[in-house]
Amino acid sequence: MPSGRDRRRSERFPTASIPVLLSDIDGELIDLSQSGAAVIHRSPVSAGAPATLVFPSYGGIYIPCKVLRSLVQVRRAGEEREYVFRSAILFTEMEPEQREPLHEFLEIQIARLKEKQAEAAAAAAEAT
Repeated sequence: MPSGRDRRRSERFPTASIPVLLSDIDGELIDLSQSGAAVIHRSPVSAGAPATLVFPSYGGIYIPCKVLRSLVQVRRAGEEREYVFRSAILFTEMEPEQREPLHEFLEIQIARLKEKQAEAAAAAAEAT
């Protein structure tokens, strides 16, 4: 059976914590690809459930999606622990007039993430 990385449809890019809504649940986008995303949130969602991923700070971009899996994780900040859910999201089919603006938005976001990764790699190389 292929590993999770081998099953992915497209490369994922870690993000800074970007505020999103997963349907009506506040969350943080933690990685992004052309075909899906990972979201951290504090309320449970059911695997297999249809949902909508909303980017409110980007003019309210709405992406129909499906929750592939949702697992409980522990976040640690020093001595403090917080239990959160990490959900894997698959973008679902949409109307052609919706698809193009979404792909344009995703390409812009992914280009920014690649640029930040390159900057971090260059800084790390200079430090050594």
